[in-house]
Amino acid sequence: MITSASISEYLQDIFGQDMHAKRVLSLANATLGVIESSSLAIHAIGNGLAQANGLERKYAIKQVDRLLSNTKLNIWSLFDDWVPYVVAERKEIVVSMDWTEFDADDHSSIVLSMQTSHGRNTPLLWKTHKKSLLKGKRNDHEDELLWKLKNSLPDDVNVTIVADRGFGSTGLFALLEDELGFDYLIRFKDNILLCPVGEDLKPAKTWLTPSGRTRTLKDVELTSQRQPVARVFCCKKADMKEAWFLASNRRDLSAADALKLYGKRWGIECSFRDIKDYKFGMGMADTHVSSTNRRDRLFLFSALAIVLLTLLGKAGDAAGLERTIKANTSKTRTYSFFRQGAFIIRCCRK
Repeated sequence: MITSASISEYLQDIFGQDMHAKRVLSLANATLGVIESSSLAIHAIGNGLAQANGLERKYAIKQVDRLLSNTKLNIWSLFDDWVPYVVAERKEIVVSMDWTEFDADDHSSIVLSMQTSHGRNTPLLWKTHKKSLLKGKRNDHEDELLWKLKNSLPDDVNVTIVADRGFGSTGLFALLEDELGFDYLIRFKDNILLCPVGEDLKPAKTWLTPSGRTRTLKDVELTSQRQPVARVFCCKKADMKEAWFLASNRRDLSAADALKLYGKRWGIECSFRDIKDYKFGMGMADTHVSSTNRRDRLFLFSALAIVLLTLLGKAGDAAGLERTIKANTSKTRTYSFFRQGAFIIRCCRK
């Protein structure tokens, strides 16, 4: 079962080269507190740690609070260890990019998460900023995180960035392809002008087919700047609320593959729910966090807990434990591995 000692050993493998042994233990204790409490509220983490390790509740809460304020727990530098660990032996990864908001604290976090086969995205990198100071600076912060991803990865890993309409700018396309050497699949708005090379520009929505069949445009120019793009996919199926217009520099993608890849971007939204939602996740959105640095450290606690609970849930699912948890008789998986892991922890407490 997950204990402070087992988590400490796990963290030593990831961060041991760059983190003091006592700090590794403190981080392991905080992660255990999150797992035991299923919460990112500081008092709840401390309470979970106290119950798990038989500590005085007041002491455990103070321990967690001190770690959140510890400037030597430098999340930005820890990404150099965390990213290679998550990517592991993969030579190709797909990374979802999105912002998530914490309006009550005037915080906004940009997050890069790796798509997985089990649905949920695994957090790779993140950085929190004051939302009121973001005007005109969002692109700079996005670029900063993308460069950090580039510098944290082995050179032989191919990356495809997947993002929604909020990131559909030609400047980002150029950065990803020309400077970072990344592939991309990014949705853009229906009023963006585009055309095959050398033809007249038309709004994207005019390229939709009446039948709803996906139209693939090759060697396209976007906007009045005529930004070259290898592929554009235009799709409005009957069950879609809005049309999808996807730009990509990947010439190997079929229309079906592009739609599937973009559809898996939803996994980052599910991960946000796991982290933020009080009812279905760990409740970060309901937790007051004073500084952006403390929130980034709290994100690390959540990322570690998510990975460990997902591994536990996957093992439980393989052993057939999900059928003892869910109320329905569906033969397909109902609960995410993360949720299954959380259920298993609760059952073991009893």
